[in-house]
Amino acid sequence: MMALSLFKDLPAVLLEVTMCLLIIACYLFGHGLCLRLIKQNPDNVNKELGAISGTLLGLLGLLLAFTFGMANARYDDRRKLIVAEANDISTVILRTDIYPDSIAHLLKEKLKTYVDARINFYAAGIDKEKVKNYFLEADSISKDIWHTAANYAKKDPITTKSSELIPALNAMMDITTIRREAGEANIPDSIMYFLLVLCCCSAFLLGYGNHTQVDWVMLAGFTIMLSITVLTIIDLDRPRSGMINMDSTNKYMIELRQMFNPLK
Repeated sequence: MMALSLFKDLPAVLLEVTMCLLIIACYLFGHGLCLRLIKQNPDNVNKELGAISGTLLGLLGLLLAFTFGMANARYDDRRKLIVAEANDISTVILRTDIYPDSIAHLLKEKLKTYVDARINFYAAGIDKEKVKNYFLEADSISKDIWHTAANYAKKDPITTKSSELIPALNAMMDITTIRREAGEANIPDSIMYFLLVLCCCSAFLLGYGNHTQVDWVMLAGFTIMLSITVLTIIDLDRPRSGMINMDSTNKYMIELRQMFNPLK
């Protein structure tokens, strides 16, 4: 059984609300501690705190940029792999036409089922059990297609047909594993936890550096913008759910069904 990941499995809205509350709580705690120390000793004001806060905020900005870049790069890789897989499958479908009609029709029937399984693999969303089942279903169908093509190649003395289809079929099968690995390659939890801790520490120091009343407008703006930025990073890293997904790219897989329209 896989361990629960805070940033991969929990709803994005829950993470957003929790982060907002944590930032506000850390800011108010720092502000309250500052006022308490000043009340005990009016001269107890750290004049270097501004430089420390600025350094920490700079580090936070750097980590946000690094994490966002990592999430965006992985999102782009996943998108390219979907397009590449659609191209690989379409190549296999087209090259079945070089076979006799009986074999070509059989291969296309199996490829049609394979395409449906690959479409369902994405449509399963965050349901890990369905994702696994559709992956295994497609894997089983692809092996059946491979055996069909291999058996015909053994009987056919002319190797031209097989030399065209087999490499394309091999590429179609290989990319499923690459795509699965890319889908499971998320930003390490250690980086996300460090980012969360850095957000809380920055909020604490900002509150501690405020010797006057709380500016709720500033606090709300800081909290909302920071939490939305982190939420966007999380959303990019979870393309199977959320507002940033692969639906527009997955249409290329769905369009493959049109290549089977002549089938009766």
